[in-house]
Amino acid sequence: MSPTTMITTLFGEGRPSIIADSETFLQECSKLGFETANIFDIDRLPQNSIIFSFTNDAAKLTFEIAQSTKLKKSIFCATQVFEPTLDTALYSLNLLLKSDFEKALITQRRVLNMLNSHDSFVLTGNGAEAKVTVFSHAQPYALIAEDIEDNFIQSVAEFFEVHYAHMNPQNPSPFSFHGTLKISGILTVLRRPNPTLPEGLKTSLRWLSNLISEKGATLSIENNIITSLKTDNDEHLKLLDLAAGPRGLNLTEFAIGVNDSITTSINYKTNSQLNEGISGVHLAIGDGSSGYHIDFLSPEVIVSPSN
Repeated sequence: MSPTTMITTLFGEGRPSIIADSETFLQECSKLGFETANIFDIDRLPQNSIIFSFTNDAAKLTFEIAQSTKLKKSIFCATQVFEPTLDTALYSLNLLLKSDFEKALITQRRVLNMLNSHDSFVLTGNGAEAKVTVFSHAQPYALIAEDIEDNFIQSVAEFFEVHYAHMNPQNPSPFSFHGTLKISGILTVLRRPNPTLPEGLKTSLRWLSNLISEKGATLSIENNIITSLKTDNDEHLKLLDLAAGPRGLNLTEFAIGVNDSITTSINYKTNSQLNEGISGVHLAIGDGSSGYHIDFLSPEVIVSPSN
């Protein structure tokens, strides 16, 4: 595992250093030939870096240091809100190094142009039977080549998806989704412990993730509300509703993934942020604070204009 020509899209001829707050992870990265540093031992970022935060304190410090670092090109991986383990971090690094950043950025621009040129779309492939409408106030977020020409620190997820978010329930949703998708995996995020949520949700969601990765699932949505998530004939709607907190089963995100380089390497049992960039689409419920943010990954789905 070593930096590839894919990563030179971001760093040019410079070799990225690995920055983290886990000494065990840094030791493994050193064995792979990377220069490493603990985020708590530095006062400025290297010019080129890949950063893994295993705690919220490390994530906060990362952006404080980034503000005072003028020359920087950094990819940020918020490991702590997914699964802050050595195995997950190494898995994420492996997928990151296999990713074709140049192709992903080009595809994001193409997808962005399509979304800005139409307002109604159909989803096909991998058993999808769905349609989505984006409204005039909608603002899709995409990362394009101009965004990384100079200094930057960007979340790794932003390189591999174009998405619409509906995080403030007081505002109208930017999209309307109807239909069914075949789901290959889920991701779960809770940024901080929330005592108002029922106990045992993390264990239950891990069980659901493993089940879906083994059997697959069918997700049904009507008017932006999930009406069913089934594996075989087993319904899991109640668990989703509990885990998502006050936002319930209302969709909070629609995204198109652009990272087809990881298709043969992805492990849906691993709760890694890199998984959500896989080519296809994903939907999400919850906001990650008042309740879990849960992504439903449907690879190989194609989004096409219907008007």
